[in-house]
Amino acid sequence: MKKGFTLIELITVVIIIAIMAALALPQYTRFMERGHGSTAKNALNMIRKAEATYFTLESRYTDNTTALAVEVPEILRLSTSPEWNYTIGSMGNNNETFTAAAKRLKGVYAGEYMNITNDGNLTYNSTAIPW
Repeated sequence: MKKGFTLIELITVVIIIAIMAALALPQYTRFMERGHGSTAKNALNMIRKAEATYFTLESRYTDNTTALAVEVPEILRLSTSPEWNYTIGSMGNNNETFTAAAKRLKGVYAGEYMNITNDGNLTYNSTAIPW
């Protein structure tokens, strides 16, 4: 009598592994996107704090990341991020408000973005984003 697995048994095992992988992949994707979203939130908070420091010194906000990098050097690294595109916009007559935005460049949510204002309000452009 020969010992070993039949073809049916091997196919059954492969099908079970495929079903488990199909169930796990979306969870893994959401987990990774939440991590990238947390990175962007932290970066936007860093921009907001750098803008607050700049406002204290200059009595206005700026949209120049180089000016912000004087106080917070990490700001310059944000401009070279392969995952996110960060922009800052100053508004008002004397630049008394600003909005910083992070736009997702890669992944499932490419093209989605989040904004933070000078008062700390964080908004998203979609309710489907898991951040």
